[in-house]
Amino acid sequence: MDLKRKDMILKCIVEEFVKTAEPVGSMTILKNYHLDCSSATIRNTMVQLEKEGLIEKTHVSSGRVPSAKGYQYYLDHLNEENLLSSVDMEFQREFKRAIENKAHSVEDIMSKSCQMLSELTQMATVVLGPRADEERLVSVQLLKLNEDQVMGIFVTDSGYVEKKTFVLKNIGLNFQAASAAVDMLNSRLAGTRISEIGEKAESLLPIVVKQVGLSGQVIVKAFVEALTSFARKRFTVYGKKNLLALPEFADDADAFLSAIDALEDPSKLQHDMTRQDDLGNVSVGFTSENNGDLAIVTKPVNGKDKIAVVGPKRMDYRKVLSALEYVVFMIDKYLSGRSTNENALVPVSPPENVVIRKTTKAKKKGAKK
Repeated sequence: MDLKRKDMILKCIVEEFVKTAEPVGSMTILKNYHLDCSSATIRNTMVQLEKEGLIEKTHVSSGRVPSAKGYQYYLDHLNEENLLSSVDMEFQREFKRAIENKAHSVEDIMSKSCQMLSELTQMATVVLGPRADEERLVSVQLLKLNEDQVMGIFVTDSGYVEKKTFVLKNIGLNFQAASAAVDMLNSRLAGTRISEIGEKAESLLPIVVKQVGLSGQVIVKAFVEALTSFARKRFTVYGKKNLLALPEFADDADAFLSAIDALEDPSKLQHDMTRQDDLGNVSVGFTSENNGDLAIVTKPVNGKDKIAVVGPKRMDYRKVLSALEYVVFMIDKYLSGRSTNENALVPVSPPENVVIRKTTKAKKKGAKK
């Protein structure tokens, strides 16, 4: 079979399905793409593509849709020219205006960037910090806010900071006693991995109780809970409601709820998002949930975080990849102190060595067959 023709027909199927969300038939390809071959040739080629697992038949139509393997082949071999396109110039202008000439915290920059990326792509976006359980505690400080309240400030070796406010009456300690207990925990736990804090803090409980009384149990519990919460907060999702406007989810409540469930549980996406590829570039993963599939397009940013665009596998990869490349480039530029005005409105080159991964999740009990 003519490999060039087979590639062209697969390319047509992917791009038509991305545009319409409708299964693609041979007559649609013949009509819309004006290929130099007959409808019968296109049908025979589609049969071969299906045998190779690059496209698949749906239950509701004689047309075909790309499989995860088909998208992988498309990204690897057929989409290079499209990826040379620049991200939307108006988006570049708006993004520059949002971050230039202002003093932003790292957290503010990440949040604003993900919101704008979600609006542009009409997908959900996720920012994931480093694995908190592998970080080490540097220190805990106790700051007196007033006679009734104190603030605990937790710092890890990656530079992340977590703040928690405590009411002293609820803890059952005065500031001096609470401060003494925290100083003792600090001296014993500094340098400990976050994943080991709970066990080690528990072993120190008798010492804390001996030092400040039974109320020391409360402060140790608060200490551990604050660090546990710290780890959970390293996963933030933006634009979940955007998925509801997409055909894959608008007409299928179960698929939408399944996608939301995945987005709200870091463990469902973290595997693909935190695995490093050889060059640390963009990776594309397909995660099969109970109803429908999710695509996860991920890129490292800021030397320690990752940003991902999450949506149906029928996403416009050219648009998503270009936008993600631009946003990460601008974030890194801003945080490095370089001016965002330099070469601001330029076409964004495609990411090198896009890595595609596929992860199949087990169906939940009671899920629809």
